[in-house]
Amino acid sequence: MDNASQWPPLAYETLPWKRDAQELELVPKSRRRKILPTYEAAIPLQIACRDVNLPPGLARRLSELEVSLARFDALGAARGFDLPALLLRSESSSSSQIENLTSSIRNVAMAELSSNVPHNARLIANNLDAMRTALALDDELTADTMIKVQRMLIGDDESGIRDVQVWIGGTPYSPHGAVYVPPGVQRVDGCLDDLCAYARRDDVPPIVKAAIVHAQFETIHPFVDGNGRTGRTLLHNMLRREGVLGQTTLPVSAGLLHGIEAYLAALNSYHEGNPLAIIECVADALEVALVLGHRASVEIATIIESWRSQIVERSGSAIHRLPELLVEQPVVNASFVADRLSITPRAANDLIDRAVGYEILRRVGTARRGVFYQADALIDVLDDLSSAKGLYRPAP
Repeated sequence: MDNASQWPPLAYETLPWKRDAQELELVPKSRRRKILPTYEAAIPLQIACRDVNLPPGLARRLSELEVSLARFDALGAARGFDLPALLLRSESSSSSQIENLTSSIRNVAMAELSSNVPHNARLIANNLDAMRTALALDDELTADTMIKVQRMLIGDDESGIRDVQVWIGGTPYSPHGAVYVPPGVQRVDGCLDDLCAYARRDDVPPIVKAAIVHAQFETIHPFVDGNGRTGRTLLHNMLRREGVLGQTTLPVSAGLLHGIEAYLAALNSYHEGNPLAIIECVADALEVALVLGHRASVEIATIIESWRSQIVERSGSAIHRLPELLVEQPVVNASFVADRLSITPRAANDLIDRAVGYEILRRVGTARRGVFYQADALIDVLDDLSSAKGLYRPAP
């Protein structure tokens, strides 16, 4: 076994595959011939007591990365605006993109104010709410914690640990020919108990633990839907629980999205017994996220400074509190502004009119969907973050 393949690869077991005869008659004959009476399902490795031997170079890299993350976390918390809220919004969008779930930043922000938006926007807004809640969870990682996060992500209060076989790739008719077949339902509970035992260890470096927990969760695939988004949310939860990012959130999924092929290959390598690949992949994504987060922080500070230089109202006017509110919620309506700034609806409309005059806000939406106002400058920053475009521009 080479240095990379430190653990045994996934084992597999043969399980029976049964399908209703009447249902099979509806399946095209060319597909039906490939459906066999048995299939091979993965048996995830028990990891609770397993260790990873980090090469010296990788160990140094992770230590330096932890220092950089802690420094960014402290600086982000000290900003005069809610940088964590904006970065979390970007992370939610990027994580959804990995699942081919896309919507504009504006529509997602509108979905937090109105239900009259496209379906994808509502789903991504659910993802954002779920991540906010998941990051606030102080409980140790348990199956119940995972269920709670997954239910919020997919918007289904009745969902839980799967009681059917699922698979990745192939056809919708059977697991035969799938790219990956997770463990049978009879093994899922035991695998999750083992995963949670690993997460409770205090002798594993934080980034290593977060990466392994994420990869093992994806290997188990405990839910029918939402495994990818739940797994990436848990990655953030682990980084926070381990004290790496206690105040802010980095767009880690933007980093993964930037190297999506390497991410998928790292998960495959993990199945083959190489835990180093996913650790390096998560480290790569965190380094990308640090660059993006820093640039976004500088850009937002510049935007707010520019806005403030235009505002001529007396110092006690509510409009001076608008820039920070827009960082948290870059699309608003009069009702939201009135509620959050504790002013009357009439005062909120007057304030918005002044912000439009300053070109801080621009009116969007329609009479049918409702009237909203967006901060174009912040939407541009979020677009760049979510697509990692910020990597290709000169540093501010």
